[in-house]
Amino acid sequence: MRNDQLVEFNIESASLIEHDYEETPTSSSNVFFKFTDYLNQFLAIIAGTALLLMMLLIVFNSIKRIFSDPISGTVEIVSWLGAITGIFALGYTQLNKGHVYIDMVLEKFPRLAQKTIHTCMNVLSAVFFSLAAWQLFLFGLKLQSDGIVSQTIQFSFYPLVILSSIGFIGLVLAILKEIVMIWKEAS
Repeated sequence: MRNDQLVEFNIESASLIEHDYEETPTSSSNVFFKFTDYLNQFLAIIAGTALLLMMLLIVFNSIKRIFSDPISGTVEIVSWLGAITGIFALGYTQLNKGHVYIDMVLEKFPRLAQKTIHTCMNVLSAVFFSLAAWQLFLFGLKLQSDGIVSQTIQFSFYPLVILSSIGFIGLVLAILKEIVMIWKEAS
């Protein structure tokens, strides 16, 4: 499956502009597809914001270090922002075919075998990332019940852990959308 969609970012309106140059095989009224797209676009905007904040914090801390002590807890905050950046961008990257996909061997198979193998791999991925989201959510609840806080700034970070499970849910929804698209492509 190739991606024939161009996505641009309009900085003035801070919104994503999508151009479909090829008619997609989906109905424009499909609620699941729309929800998946909007959720992952929203998470991608949060990921981009977290990346920007991480960069600004590192630069500001480097400049501040010249004149006085560094900002306390910078390493913790940058780590959390890095996790949010990575996890929240997963679904959007999956929707836009940004992950590495090696198909040298797969393209030698008949089209039906390609679809079947691709579907099986996507189902396994969806199961794995669903379990990851569930375990991350449970871990966040355990952090909350145990009252665990960060070492340096004493911040209770269980909300970030619980919210990170939403990033994996966005990825699972994107994978499920891809499975549907694989089989709708033939019809």
